[in-house]
Amino acid sequence: MPATNRLPVLSLALASGSMDAFTFLALGQVFTSNMTGNLVLLGVSAGRGRLSEALGSLVALIAFTCGLVAAFRFTGEATGWAARIRLALAAELGLLIALAIAWALSGPHLPLIATAALAMGVQSAVTRRLRTFIGSTTFITGALTSSFSRLLTPEDGQPHVPELMAVLLALALGAAAATVSLHLLPAAAPVIALLAVALALITGTS
Repeated sequence: MPATNRLPVLSLALASGSMDAFTFLALGQVFTSNMTGNLVLLGVSAGRGRLSEALGSLVALIAFTCGLVAAFRFTGEATGWAARIRLALAAELGLLIALAIAWALSGPHLPLIATAALAMGVQSAVTRRLRTFIGSTTFITGALTSSFSRLLTPEDGQPHVPELMAVLLALALGAAAATVSLHLLPAAAPVIALLAVALALITGTS
């Protein structure tokens, strides 16, 4: 991955990690970025008969899918930092601003979950359109599998293990930052993802 493309991708990964930590800890144990984990939580909640928790996971899944579809349709065949991709990322930034304001005003959880998941769906589509090795900053399992497959089976292509490790670290740092913020300054917790996406937009268009 070219050096000029690393910072935006790492910033988006940090945003993803921080948003998942924020929504999991503050909005009723639901993921709004990692849909694999969210589906597991949906099944667990349904199995325990905790319908309110299951509803949060379901809302996140639907909103994430809507964001994903809308961003894919809007960006069309655009790749790299094309104008439509920058606009889609700007739309995600707008959603995160709305989320931060609503959280500061103590808005109800379900709309906050929907807004966060919608933003992460847009981000997932944007990352795919950027055509980086990671594929998506909200789906790391596939990138992890692909990188080690290439490392252990050279004919599969060039491995990207160092870059992948950097993305994993960014995800963990984002989650840690959101967790610390919720303890020390709760109102600022969703702002971490907002700033990370803003940084990606600035550095990706420079």
